Amino acid sequence: MRFRVGRLVLALLSPVIAAVFVAVVLMLLAIVATEMATTIDIPYLVTYTGTKDPGGGGRTLSIDGSWTVATAVTGILASPMMALALFLPE
Repeated sequence: MRFRVGRLVLALLSPVIAAVFVAVVLMLLAIVATEMATTIDIPYLVTYTGTKDPGGGGRTLSIDGSWTVATAVTGILASPMMALALFLPE
């Protein structure tokens, strides 16, 4: 079985690509929760609770999440990329 360099790089970097994707999505959700002063709950993964000072002051954000579930989600997203890179015919 011969591998091209591009396929090998994609297979090795697929966990990094998936981790960056998960991080960006979670950061965007944190921004939304903060700006809208609302609660965003993704079961088992993370809960963002954004609040706004009633006097027109600042905003706060409370984050409660699980690193274990975030790692599992990253692995689930990385698996198809790795499988396609390794097993898709040329």
